[in-house]
Amino acid sequence: MIIPSQLPALLALLACLLFAPPAAGESSVTLGPEEFKAIFNDIVLESSPFPRKDIEIANFSSRPLSLALPAGGLDYRVTQRPADGSPGRKSVTVTFLTAGREAGQVRMSGDLRLFSEVVCTTRRLARNELIGQDDIAVLRQDISMLDNGLIRDPAQALGQKLKTSLPAGALLSAQHLDAPPLVRRGELVTITASSANVRITAPGEARNTGALGEVIKVKNLMSRREIHARIAGPGAVETEF
Repeated sequence: MIIPSQLPALLALLACLLFAPPAAGESSVTLGPEEFKAIFNDIVLESSPFPRKDIEIANFSSRPLSLALPAGGLDYRVTQRPADGSPGRKSVTVTFLTAGREAGQVRMSGDLRLFSEVVCTTRRLARNELIGQDDIAVLRQDISMLDNGLIRDPAQALGQKLKTSLPAGALLSAQHLDAPPLVRRGELVTITASSANVRITAPGEARNTGALGEVIKVKNLMSRREIHARIAGPGAVETEF
């Protein structure tokens, strides 16, 4: 596995092999796995939109394993680049040149892996349970093949309600979370009704449980009528007339 911090040394070695003048009597240069890895990493990481500290390349392979080239004036041209910089298996084809002429071709491949801090559960959590500070932790993990909706900031999970039960160590995703209820059935609320020029309030009773922004039934305790109103905050609903 090659990580980005190793690239400068590998690329410096590669530059010496490709561009340094041949030693006296030297007729060929042999490039092998280390040189091919350095080229592959530079090409793949250059096309990736992710920070280099979050990327690793693993399971590198090449065909052929090594290549003997005439010494002097060595260079290379990329003839096949990865289609994109997303995680997954990547392929690169490089044509090596000697004095401007094609001298050999190498096909390379490897896995681009993406790592990130993600939020996981520290204990088993039940459906409808509200997530607290001690219920979650942050760890760094390979997320290459995981859902893009993974929660990476603990603040996004704290106070949220679980849609489903989760075991300890489960990675939290947006699809697991629901907004917590701000108003519960039977709770007394303040109804605010407004129009372009008038704004009035009245006491009411929630007929449903709901979260911020949801529309629920509310009984106006003054008129005794049931209306639909949108939850605006704890104990507060809004409607128009």
